[in-house]
Amino acid sequence: MRRLSYILLFSLTFFATGILPQGVSKIITESNIKTNLEVLASDLFEGREATTRGAKLAQLYIISQLKKAGVKPFFKNGSFLQSFKLNVEKTNEDSKLSFIKDSVSTDLKFMNDFFFGRGSNQDSLKPSYKLVFAGYGITAPEFGYDDYKNLDVKGKFVLILDGEPVSQKDDYFNGKEKSKFSSRKSKIENAKKHGAAGILMQADKRVLAFWPRLMGFLKRPSYKLISKEKTDKQGFVFAYLNTASLKKIFATQNIDFEKLMKKMKEGNKTEAEEFDGVLKVKYDRSKEVRQSANIVGVIEGNDPALKNEYVAIGAHYDHVGVINGKVYNGADDDGSGTVVIMEVAKTLAKTKANKRSVLIVFHTGEEKGLLGSRYLTDNLQLIKDKKIVAQINIDMVGRMATDSIYSIGSDKLSSEMKKIVEDVNSKTTKFHLDYKFDDPNDPNRFYYRSDHYNYAKHGIPIVFFFDNMRKDYHRDTDEVDKINFKKLKKMSWLVYGIALRIANLNHRLIVDKPIPKG
Repeated sequence: MRRLSYILLFSLTFFATGILPQGVSKIITESNIKTNLEVLASDLFEGREATTRGAKLAQLYIISQLKKAGVKPFFKNGSFLQSFKLNVEKTNEDSKLSFIKDSVSTDLKFMNDFFFGRGSNQDSLKPSYKLVFAGYGITAPEFGYDDYKNLDVKGKFVLILDGEPVSQKDDYFNGKEKSKFSSRKSKIENAKKHGAAGILMQADKRVLAFWPRLMGFLKRPSYKLISKEKTDKQGFVFAYLNTASLKKIFATQNIDFEKLMKKMKEGNKTEAEEFDGVLKVKYDRSKEVRQSANIVGVIEGNDPALKNEYVAIGAHYDHVGVINGKVYNGADDDGSGTVVIMEVAKTLAKTKANKRSVLIVFHTGEEKGLLGSRYLTDNLQLIKDKKIVAQINIDMVGRMATDSIYSIGSDKLSSEMKKIVEDVNSKTTKFHLDYKFDDPNDPNRFYYRSDHYNYAKHGIPIVFFFDNMRKDYHRDTDEVDKINFKKLKKMSWLVYGIALRIANLNHRLIVDKPIPKG
C-alpha cells in the first residue's frame, strides 16, 4: 500500500511539472475535498433543496470558501449571486378524475390511481369533457397508420395506450424496437395537433415500477421559471393512469381491458371510439413565488486580450431536500461535483496560470428541470456576446470505479474538445473514459439531462463527466461515507487540466458540428 501511494504521489508530481504549473500537487488535497463535502452533505444543510433554508446555507458556505481561495465575485455589484424568482406549485391531494355514466361516478384518486404529468396546465378547465379512446394515439402517415382517423377529439380528452403497433417487420415503425411515435412527447404533441384538451395515458412498465417512489415526490411542489413571454392559457392536462384505473374506465363501457390489450399485441388494430359518459377533472394547485440563486465567481485571465473570453466550469449545488422526514443529503448528487469545482476554483486562483478568464458556476434548480442553468444561459450577457468558449460540467463523480468515468458530449459540437479531453486525461489522471452514453440512440439521453445542455444549445462546446451511480440515486442513502475521495482528487486534476488547456489555447476552440436537437 505504501509503495502504491508513493507511485501515485510521484505520478501526480510529474503531471504537475510536466503539463501543469508547479505546486499544483500541494494545492489539490483529499482532506480539503472531504472537509467541504462533509459540511455540504450534512443534515445541517437539509438536502440543499432549491429556494429553501438549506440551499441558502449552502450558498453562504460555498461563497465563504470561494472568498478564502481568492476567487472574485462575477457581478459588478460585488455579489456572487445571480438571483431569480421561481413559480412554485403543488398539486393538492384531493385532486381527482371522475368518469360519470348513467349517474354512476367512477372516481380515481390522485397518486393512488393516477398522477398529472409535468407540463400540465389547469387553466381554463371546463366542468366536464367527453372522453375518446384513441388507441395508441399515433399518427404516422409514412406507415399508413392513424389512430385519429375519422375521430373528432377537439375540446375532448383522449385515452391512449402505451406503446405502438406491433410488427415483426423492420420496415414497419421500428419492428421490434420502439420508434419515436411511442414516446410520451410525440403522443402529447399529436393530441394537441388534433385539438384535444388533454390526455389520459397508460403508464408504461418503467413508470409503474417507480410508482411507489414517485408518490413521495408527487407530494412535493414543482418549480418553474417565471417567463416574460406570453403563455398559452389554453388548459391542457396530461395524466398517467395505472393498470387498475384503466380497467375501471374501460369497464364503464363493458370493455375487458385484458382482452383489449391481447388484441392490440396480436397486431389487430382496435377501432377508436367515443365513450358513453363524461369526464370531470379536479386539478387543484397552490402557487407561490420564491427566490433562488446561482453562485458565479470569476478567475481573471492573465492575457490582456484573451481574458475577455471565458471557460466555464460548473456543477449544481442543489439536491431534493427532506422527504417524509428523511434528509436527502446528495453526497454524490451533486455534492461530489460541487466540491470538485470548489477545489479546481481554489487551484486556478492560486496558480494564476490561465490566459482566458474562468467562470466558476454553481447552478441551482438542476433537480427541478435544469432551471438555474437555463436562467443563467438565457440571461447572461457573456452568452449573448459569445464570450464563453467552452463549458465543463460534473454531476455525480464520486462513486463507482476509481479509474473510470463516463464522458458525455465532448465531440457533439467540437472535435477539438474531445481531443483535448483525451490528451489531458492521458497525461494526467489516465481515467478510462467511457463513451457508452454518447450513443445518440441511448434511451437515457443524459446529454440532455444536466446543466451542460443549456450551454450546448447556445453553441458552446461542453464535456460532461458522470459516474452513473444508481443504487442510492435520489435516496436518503446517498451519504458521504460512500464517496471515493481518491476519485474526487483525480476528477479535480482532470477538470483543472482541461480548463487550463482550453484557457491557454492560442485560438478559440473550434466548433465544427451543428447544435444537436433535443
